[in-house]
Amino acid sequence: MTSSLKSRFEFSGRRALFLSSQKAAVYQWRKGDLGSSFLFDANTQGREHFARYLTESPNYPLHILVDIFEEEFRAETIPHVFGGDRDAIVTRKKARLFRDTPYFQYSVQGRETAGRRDDNVLMSAITNPLLLDPWMQLLDDHKVPVAGVTSVPLFSAALVPLLPHAADNALLISLQSISGLRQTFIQKGKLRISRLVHMPRYGTEPYGPHIREEVEKIRRYLNSLRLASPEDPIDIYFLLTGELLEEVRGAYRDSALIRHHAVDLNDLLRKSGSARRVAAPFSDPLLAHQLLRLRPANAYATRRNRRYASLRTMRHGLVAAGCAFLFGGMASGGLDFITAMDLKQRGDAATSKTQFYSARYEMARERLPKTPVESADIQLAVEVADTLRQYKTSPREMMVLLGSQVQQHPQVQLDSVEWIASTNPEAKLEGGGENAEESPPPAPELGLTAQQPAYRIFQIALVKARLAPFDGDFRQAIVTIGALADALRAAPGVHNVQVLSLPLDISSDANLQGSSQATKAEAVFSMKIVLGIGNET
Repeated sequence: MTSSLKSRFEFSGRRALFLSSQKAAVYQWRKGDLGSSFLFDANTQGREHFARYLTESPNYPLHILVDIFEEEFRAETIPHVFGGDRDAIVTRKKARLFRDTPYFQYSVQGRETAGRRDDNVLMSAITNPLLLDPWMQLLDDHKVPVAGVTSVPLFSAALVPLLPHAADNALLISLQSISGLRQTFIQKGKLRISRLVHMPRYGTEPYGPHIREEVEKIRRYLNSLRLASPEDPIDIYFLLTGELLEEVRGAYRDSALIRHHAVDLNDLLRKSGSARRVAAPFSDPLLAHQLLRLRPANAYATRRNRRYASLRTMRHGLVAAGCAFLFGGMASGGLDFITAMDLKQRGDAATSKTQFYSARYEMARERLPKTPVESADIQLAVEVADTLRQYKTSPREMMVLLGSQVQQHPQVQLDSVEWIASTNPEAKLEGGGENAEESPPPAPELGLTAQQPAYRIFQIALVKARLAPFDGDFRQAIVTIGALADALRAAPGVHNVQVLSLPLDISSDANLQGSSQATKAEAVFSMKIVLGIGNET
């Protein structure tokens, strides 16, 4: 390891691991730009240094970018299905094409225009997982949150927006210090072809001839695919800097099918927002900066590789939820406190007003002339008077009822009528026959009382009467009295009619007796009439 890194907390901290089959480079993200970088060999000693780096550095999320020869791409077509059906088809394709690696991904790049209109799918995999496994094991041992694994070919499309002349058919030529010459063809934002070529050590041989040779090879291959036309040519972008950039700029001539663009890496870094500048013609800093700035979705990392990143995300989610609840509680508590203070002020104001008006009332009350009766007693008397006025009544309704029915039964002669008014239909008359000890037992009911509506007040009358003339026929007398009771019950407003006594006791426990010497009996009877006044329904 070239140097050690002191632990330093940074809320937005993240880092990138740029990995090839020979080297591994770590780039730190600091204040929106690349910070320190570290280089490790891809061997046992280099991984030991890398483990030491992981121990000494903050446990920031790690984005992994690989650029290796053992990455294979396959263009396939699958039926246009979704969900579990698509997963099953892709799993079968993966088992056939990339059997022995867990590092696999696919992306849908459009649909065919004819036939079933199947999906065009680009599948890729790291065919030699042993290149990646030792590094992933170290990261897992140190519980590093791995945000994802992607590759230079898959990520190269993120460089297209930085190019000065956007094109539908773009061939990117870039040099990586740890891997070699990468040639990636991107058509309408989709990866089509990518090729990695090993380069000699920088400075030992001129790179210009090597680049021209390899570009010519891939140019001929693209021409064989007939991807270019005068209306839609291929734009070749050389992402270089320094003397090599100037050498390339004068080495190619444009044609109707091919156009060449020499792009300075420092211009791309400036356009991406980085303050870093490079002198060597390598794109490593540009790729690392874009990787950490854009943080692309995971391509190759397995669920096990990313479990600590998932836990970190869950922890941050819980912290965010806790903070939200805390601030929500504080806001709610603040509102409640303000409301309580407002209510307290209103209560204090109401208390002050009450005390003020009470004092004024007492002062005014003291100035009033003395009265023999307290104001509370006067209030009670007024309320009683209002109640009496509301419920005042007279026996007129009861007398009208009795008069109309007696007129229809001329044999009935009234002896006495006791009358009261009450809100209780079961109220008893004081001194009435039904409460006196000498009163005969009530006669059995001669009919059922129908359900009556509610009334404001009831008039209750105890009527004592006789039948005259009476010829001694008690059966006919009882029939006449029953007819009178039925007529009273049928009258409007009658709540209840109860025959209290008959001329002859016909109950089951009564003894019948007589004498030839007995004088002529009288047909005396009594009944209770309850009349409802003021229907409340």
